[in-house]
Amino acid sequence: MHIKFFTTMNAFQNIDTLLFDMDGTLTNLGKRYWEPFFRAIDKLKPNHDRKKRQEVFDKTIMRIVENSMGSSRIIKIKTFFKAIKDSNLSLIDIFRAMRLVRKDPLAFKEVEPLDGVEEILDLLHSRGYKLALVTNASNDTLKIARKKLKALKKFDAIVTRNMVKRIKPYPDSVFAAIKKLKIDPKKCVMIGDFPQDIKAGQAAGIRTIAILGDTGKYTENSIKQLNPDIILTSIHELVDMFPSLI
Repeated sequence: MHIKFFTTMNAFQNIDTLLFDMDGTLTNLGKRYWEPFFRAIDKLKPNHDRKKRQEVFDKTIMRIVENSMGSSRIIKIKTFFKAIKDSNLSLIDIFRAMRLVRKDPLAFKEVEPLDGVEEILDLLHSRGYKLALVTNASNDTLKIARKKLKALKKFDAIVTRNMVKRIKPYPDSVFAAIKKLKIDPKKCVMIGDFPQDIKAGQAAGIRTIAILGDTGKYTENSIKQLNPDIILTSIHELVDMFPSLI
């Protein structure tokens, strides 16, 4: 098990509640966020340089890692605009691309569970752990996620961006989940793949687990600087970390 320890495993022995981020932790981040951008570019420029596209992708991820504050809607628009601009499109093409995304029925609405996530969540639930979702996604996205990620039906609490004044990295959604569950903060842990998740958990005074996952090459340095309690390479490692409570 490839775990980078920042505290001993004993620090997690009293944990009985797991708070999960959604995008990137439980579901495919690229499916929901990146693909609408690239579908628009592909329609405008079918012969677009794929190497250039990868460079744009890399820059976009880093911007999101570094720019964590503010309205998720505003961040999404700014990120999209800069990604299109990085693609060397004209101003007219940029507006055309934005129009294509607005007309795209799947833009920001595709929710695809990561491989093995359903089984992992089912197993942790069967072992007696309380599960909660703490996400910057909206209520509308959650409706879609419930259909795609069946394990959400077993979650004891769900907090979306519509339920709090400030989204992660602020701790509001973490506090809201703790309040809903009526639990001791010392017995829960925040689990996520981006620095925003770790910052939110730490600001709420609870333990944190970072999962590098597919975006680890972009987020690892920023996450290490935050010094979460443990860094995992994959969500599958939670199975060994949290044995049965029953």
